[in-house]
Amino acid sequence: MYYVIRDSEKLPPSIIHEDNYFAWYNPMKKDHRIEFRGTMNQCYDFMASRYPQNKSTLI
Repeated sequence: MYYVIRDSEKLPPSIIHEDNYFAWYNPMKKDHRIEFRGTMNQCYDFMASRYPQNKSTLI
């Protein structure tokens, strides 16, 4: 299981495995938001549809 995590509105969301999630985040603190959970491919599909990149933002 993977999670798409948003720490703040200024930073882009991260994809993190659930083992690392529980090592780095405390769900009771409410200092982050889980936007999606699923397989790695589902998380990448979610990120691609929710946060599309256009050619002007790519380096």
